Amino acid sequence: AAGSMMGSGGMVVMDEDTCMVDVARYFLDFTRREACGQCIPCRLGTEQMFEILDDITKGQGRPEDIDLLLELGEAVKSGSLCALGQTAPNPVLTTIKYFRKEYEAHIYEKRCPAGVCQALITKLDY
Repeated sequence: AAGSMMGSGGMVVMDEDTCMVDVARYFLDFTRREACGQCIPCRLGTEQMFEILDDITKGQGRPEDIDLLLELGEAVKSGSLCALGQTAPNPVLTTIKYFRKEYEAHIYEKRCPAGVCQALITKLDY
C-alpha cells in the first residue's frame, strides 16, 4: 500500500471498523520505542508526533495538530540518519493524506468514526 513499509514482510488487513488515527498512533508508538535515540529528529520528533496522536485519540486534539504532524513528519524523514527514522512518519503522513476526514472528525467533532477511540465514544454511539 502507498506509504507503507514491509521491513518484516508482514501485512496488516483493515476494514471500515479500523480507526486510521489509532493505526497511525500504534505504528508510531512502535517506531519511537525501537529508535536508537542517536539522532535528535527521530528521537524527539517521533515522541512529539506520538503525543499529538495520543491527544487526538483522547479527544484533546487541536485544529493545528494536523499541520503540525505533517511538518514534524517531514522534518523527521529528512533529518533522521537511518531508515527507521526516515520511514517512521510514513503511517502518519499517509493516513493524513488519504483519511484526513477521520482526523478532522476526531479533532473538530470529538468523534471516532470507527468507534475505536474509547475517549470519543458516547452513550449515544451504542
